[in-house]
Amino acid sequence: MAAVRDAMGPSFAALVTVTIIAFFLPPELALKNSFVAYSNRFFAAYHVGFGAMGFALAALLSNRLALTFGFNRYAAAALGLLAFVSALKWPLESNVAQELGDISSTSILLGLVVALAVGEILRFTVARAGAMPGLAAGAGLVVLIFGSLAAAHVSLGDALLTAIRPLVAVGDTLPGLLIVVFLQTLLWTAGVHGPAFLSGIVTPVFLKALDENGQAMLHHQAPPHVVTMMLASFYFPGGSGATLPLSLLMLRSRVARLRKLGFTSLVPSLANVNELLIFGVPLVMNPSLSIPFLVTPLVLATITYFAMWFGLVARTIYIVPPFLPTVVSGFLSTGDWRAMILVAFNVAVGLAIYFPFLRAYEQTVLREPSAAARLIRTAEKIREHERELELHPERTVRRPS
Repeated sequence: MAAVRDAMGPSFAALVTVTIIAFFLPPELALKNSFVAYSNRFFAAYHVGFGAMGFALAALLSNRLALTFGFNRYAAAALGLLAFVSALKWPLESNVAQELGDISSTSILLGLVVALAVGEILRFTVARAGAMPGLAAGAGLVVLIFGSLAAAHVSLGDALLTAIRPLVAVGDTLPGLLIVVFLQTLLWTAGVHGPAFLSGIVTPVFLKALDENGQAMLHHQAPPHVVTMMLASFYFPGGSGATLPLSLLMLRSRVARLRKLGFTSLVPSLANVNELLIFGVPLVMNPSLSIPFLVTPLVLATITYFAMWFGLVARTIYIVPPFLPTVVSGFLSTGDWRAMILVAFNVAVGLAIYFPFLRAYEQTVLREPSAAARLIRTAEKIREHERELELHPERTVRRPS
């Protein structure tokens, strides 16, 4: 999970880079072309970029697994790329770019599968036969398995595309959405980065839904999915737990420490970075604020789901950087000005939910400052534990009590 988390972020650079390149490649569009022509070209390039993201993920994740388990990282990355290319449809109907555009966001799941397979094969052979002999044996086994698939004209990408469609259908429901949101925030209350921990499972499914919305727009059809990756812009304003309302409330807190923390965390919260609040208030293992931290995203997810289900706000079709303010990302991901109103309404609802719990927590802090200090020390220990895991993921670090 740590390797997937570390590899997933950088692979988005391939999505952006290849989308830009594919959009500006010849034949060039003239200025007299209509907006529809530019829109169609963007979506076509966008899907190729998604395919390239899976290609990059196969190399990055293979490299990260090699660092974790101690075998040659360059050989692992090369074998990951080879396995990914072998898992495409052969013979190609046109070219690699067209094939990447066809599988689009499913390439992310394909990249995960082939990289994990390559990593496990190499880990097993190196552990049994030693560094160089094991690496040679593992490379031969990878070539044999994925080469056989290509020779038999078996497209692992098509197979995964068929397998993921039911998952997208299940995920595109309110119960499915609420389960994911609840698990993400519940893990954070224990000091575990919930969205990052679940990204290997959730991201391919939600990205596929977003991709199908984009495909529908490309063919001038209504987007079919409500639940996509970009829906988090609406139910997580300020980051996991929807903490932007909490940051705003803390600006007028009766506790000096919380008031200063509110001012310090406001700008990061606008960029959806809320570790200052999670470990500074703290929200980790805090019985006074765990309830609104869990409940607020569930309420906002429900409001957002029904607003898009009934057509009050357009559904998400574009992927935008996560550091943009929620109001901006909501508008850009949908292209609908009403999304900004929905975000503002969700923040107002969050203010109403967090307010009584923050007041109760302030009374606790003012009454028992030593208890609050112990809570802060516990959160700091958990944060150090997370940093130790990031620096040395191969170690088993005992979680502080």
